[in-house]
Amino acid sequence: MSNARFWFVPMKDLAPAEQQAQLAAKDDVRASDLPPSFNVPSKLYGEGIRAGHVLALHDGDTITALARVLALDSAGSLHWRRLPMLEAPKLSATPELREVTSTEAHQFKLGIDAVLRDVPASAGTSSAPSAPAKTYTPTAPAANVILYGPPGTGKTYSVRRRALELIGDTSAATAPLAEVNAQWARLCREGQIVFCTFHQAFAYEEFVEGLRAITDESGTVQYKVVDGVFKALAKRAAEDTGANTTPTFETLWSQLIAELDKQPRTATGKQGGKYTLSKSPNGHVTVVDAKGQNASQQTASRDVMEKVWNDRETLGDDPSVGALKGYQTGGSQIWTVYQELRRLAQTHSAPRARRDFVLVIDEINRANIARVFGELITLLEPDKRLGHPNELRVQLPSSKEWFGVPPNLHVVGTMNTADRSIALMDVALRRRFTFEEMMPDAEALRGALVEANVDEAVRTLVVAVFIKLNERLRYLYDRDHLIGHAYFLGVENLADLRAVFADRILPLLQEYFYGRWDKVALALGYPVNSDGRPRDKDLRSATSDRGTFLTSQKLDEESVLGFDHGDYEDQIAWDVHPAFRPRGAAPDAWLSQAFEELTGGKGT
Repeated sequence: MSNARFWFVPMKDLAPAEQQAQLAAKDDVRASDLPPSFNVPSKLYGEGIRAGHVLALHDGDTITALARVLALDSAGSLHWRRLPMLEAPKLSATPELREVTSTEAHQFKLGIDAVLRDVPASAGTSSAPSAPAKTYTPTAPAANVILYGPPGTGKTYSVRRRALELIGDTSAATAPLAEVNAQWARLCREGQIVFCTFHQAFAYEEFVEGLRAITDESGTVQYKVVDGVFKALAKRAAEDTGANTTPTFETLWSQLIAELDKQPRTATGKQGGKYTLSKSPNGHVTVVDAKGQNASQQTASRDVMEKVWNDRETLGDDPSVGALKGYQTGGSQIWTVYQELRRLAQTHSAPRARRDFVLVIDEINRANIARVFGELITLLEPDKRLGHPNELRVQLPSSKEWFGVPPNLHVVGTMNTADRSIALMDVALRRRFTFEEMMPDAEALRGALVEANVDEAVRTLVVAVFIKLNERLRYLYDRDHLIGHAYFLGVENLADLRAVFADRILPLLQEYFYGRWDKVALALGYPVNSDGRPRDKDLRSATSDRGTFLTSQKLDEESVLGFDHGDYEDQIAWDVHPAFRPRGAAPDAWLSQAFEELTGGKGT
């Protein structure tokens, strides 16, 4: 919060020694929880502590809890709530009841301040000193990006690389697809990337928070506030301080075995002796006391070392050899392997930068944007994020929590312009997102076909079909209803090209033109007159000996109805040729004629 202030508060000022641990463990503390003989509310109030401030409760040199003051006044009212202690602030040389100075404020980390959503800034504190300046800077400015364009232009494919770039992977733009997919899968499993798809029924309750009906074991229905996909990820991002979690024994043991498998090493024992460590054939550690010809050998098994590691709090950093002999004979050897595990654990717990998180929203334009985002429309702006000068928080309607968007959360969306024009997008959303257009790319298609070693004649035909078809679609419709190059990737011969048209292109053209078969015919190069009808000599049946995408049949009113009717006129019945239906087939020469007609050639 912009006016939050931080305080060191000794536990000895709050309660007797026998009650301090119990007090530090409570989530909510009120004046009634404190001993009457300790006039804590008045003392804290007299020092200048007010609602909204943060207390670092400490016992000697150890911070035992962090608490956010929710209520405090001169009449003796007191209420504070415990906060998740992501990283304990360091005490100064004089750990007494006092306010944290500006030079010490960085110890509280933005990770602590970012979870202060309990209450808004308390009123009546305008005269209080401003909060210490926040020190966290994300790896990159908060990004709100939408990749938009016609279908098949690689939006969903590109969004993976973009998400990895925002997380800090500088090689994602040029890395092989297999590596990108593997990295994407790993980060999704770890929760650093979250993927969702918008649809017409997607609402605020699924995105931010909402009430859900929960039935307990007795059959009673209760309503509970459940976090949506965005709020859950925002909380995870806000609470991420960059501190690594304690590695498991399995992680450390696997790493040690892998290192020894590559190269044995020499380590120093407790008494200064030298030991050679190597991987044994059955996956344990062989420890050799190198003393010339009388060298002794000991095996430190995985099971034994796991027991030792699990007892490390009792054993300490430097246990005695005698204590280790209780696990297995050869205490010096066990001590040496134990120290190797401690070394690996320290490398795991080394400080790292705070992580960035990415929410990927596919088909972002298919939902009601105003209904889904609600008040988040304002909070998404980079300068309104937590930790920035204009940071903003709002009270959510269901949980009544005060919520802000952390600066290390990026939002990337994809938008298919054939489904809904970008001009129809919510203006507020357009102001807060950077729109990056992705259009059909003939050079990308040509390069992919060359890389796949596609025959030059087929490659030339595929690119020509791609270019001419999009020229016609732009002319007959608009640039939002083109066809992307991704549809044609993987084509190696005419049969593959036929399948692409049968399975994907022709159904898409029918959708584009809503049953206007004359437009579909024009896009495919089928000759029609200005009235949208083919001449009699251009009518083609399913048995046509000329390659064609469509068939056409003249329906004469008198022959169909049985008489001449004044309200009707002759019709043309259009259909997709059987060869271009999903399970169809045709000779290459026949298919070549159809594709040559589309490109404007004469065919063979």
